[in-house]
Amino acid sequence: MKYLIFFAMCILQPICLPLPEASTILMGSKSFGSNIAFVIGLAGIMTGIILMYELSFFLSEKYLVNFKKSTKYKTYQRLVASNPFLTTGILFAIPILPDEIVCVGSAIAGVSLKFLFPIAVFAKTISVGMITYSAEIAELFSIKQWQIIAIEIGFMFIFALIYSRIKK
Repeated sequence: MKYLIFFAMCILQPICLPLPEASTILMGSKSFGSNIAFVIGLAGIMTGIILMYELSFFLSEKYLVNFKKSTKYKTYQRLVASNPFLTTGILFAIPILPDEIVCVGSAIAGVSLKFLFPIAVFAKTISVGMITYSAEIAELFSIKQWQIIAIEIGFMFIFALIYSRIKK
């Protein structure tokens, strides 16, 4: 039952849970261990991202039409259009914005789920992995946890460069 509750919390994380992702994942790591928390957490968060995207896409067609005229939306759309992999990947990997905002913005901006899902899997695998295994990684490589986040950002830039080269 505790695994099911943790899975449900992870599903709700990118939809409506007002807690940072790190707190939910760290709670799971403490309760179940890093490996189980990683697998259940990643599966739950990815399920939540899909549900939030689909809900946002559905609602954007009916209720958010006026939002598409705002300057903030146009700025977001320009950023996503210039390098969608980097913009979306960094927003998912680093807790600048909650995942629900990234999902809503992507759905409204017309980013397809086929494009968004692999980016989310990649970014969330890294971010959830960094949260669940950050202490072990830091100890293994004799680095601090903030350096792990810097490495994560570096990976996102590398893959964004690869994406832009392939796109050209």
